Amino acid sequence: MRRITILLLLSTLLWGCGLTVEHPDEPFVTGVMMPDEQEFAPGDEVTVRADGFESGDEIWFEISWSDGSEEFAPEGWAKGIRGVVTACTASSITFLAPGHYPPATVTVQLRRSGTFQTLGTIRTGDGVLHEIMLHTWAETPSGGTLVERYPMYGSADMRNEVLTSDLPLEGIVGSFGSGMAYGVADGRFVELDLMTRHAGEQGDGCLLVGAASETAVVGLYGRDERLYLSGGGSSPYSWQLPEGVTLEQIVRQPFACAFDALLLTVRNDDGTLSPLILPLPGATRALLGPAVESEMLIPYWTLQPAADGSGRMERVGGYAALHDNLTWFQPLDPETLELAPKLEDADLLVTGRVLSMTQCMVAGEEGPEVRIGVLTDTDGRREVWIYNPERATGSLVLDDVDLFAVRGIFFAR
Repeated sequence: MRRITILLLLSTLLWGCGLTVEHPDEPFVTGVMMPDEQEFAPGDEVTVRADGFESGDEIWFEISWSDGSEEFAPEGWAKGIRGVVTACTASSITFLAPGHYPPATVTVQLRRSGTFQTLGTIRTGDGVLHEIMLHTWAETPSGGTLVERYPMYGSADMRNEVLTSDLPLEGIVGSFGSGMAYGVADGRFVELDLMTRHAGEQGDGCLLVGAASETAVVGLYGRDERLYLSGGGSSPYSWQLPEGVTLEQIVRQPFACAFDALLLTVRNDDGTLSPLILPLPGATRALLGPAVESEMLIPYWTLQPAADGSGRMERVGGYAALHDNLTWFQPLDPETLELAPKLEDADLLVTGRVLSMTQCMVAGEEGPEVRIGVLTDTDGRREVWIYNPERATGSLVLDDVDLFAVRGIFFAR
């Protein structure tokens, strides 16, 4: 329901900014022919025929359902949902069927110059991703990106293609509860709709993305040796980089959120790596940790009981570093910014080099538990494992034959 609330609020704000819902005195288009009675899956192309469509016409939706799910009330509605138009001529307009809702009746509206004309209704199937799923992304022969989906503990024969984009995406991070994922392509923040199979670009200057919470994935932007957080709230945070550190030194990989801070990595001039910490509450300067001799330094988060004895769980974290052919998940000391140096102090040990990492929380018998998914390379052999760091156990999900072109993984729901 959180997504619905946000959308309804957005809808209210849009009406307050000059959009009206009155029908035009004269219809914008005439002779409207809606598609034959059928149910469209999220992301299917829907074509409405009529006379009088113009370039720049928009499609908006009012969505209502009477059979909800765990994420939705049994009955509900959402208004102010803008559609994705893929083609428009004088005699037809084509758009993507909306997702992110239970099976629904969708009222299709044409918007022109701030005024709406109702065209008709369509039916859509279930557009909700009910379970956390494992996703892989790979480069296509043309330099774009292919995203595929598996059950969290599935296998290669359960693979489903989600979307193909012409964009050369990097560092994709999934969200939970929204059916969305986010990445970076040539410095542009990219939103991936995993339900309608659509990718949309949202601005330049983005360095990397990361999850600030289970439901909020945000982008970090760089300008004049400062970092800016966008998408995480009404007033973006910003940080001055430490002296001697440049934007170019920041490793382009997803950041993690732990200790009320964002965890990034810097590549030093001598080839070593250092933690770069961006404190969230009120701080304006980034902090640089000691150098680490490793080929990689990937931030992660996990949960531990709060030190105040309240029984709540708090996010802590650290960095995964490569030692010979073993990746240590080394806890970070938030005071000294040093990593725990001993093997026995590691939160998790993984064979091989971690190429990509993704994390989520699941319901355990005694409360929330963390799952860490890793894409590893061991002497040229690639595998995807999912670990329970609390029990130090792991399950092999995908092996080398399925991963020759895969560049990264992420969880999403």
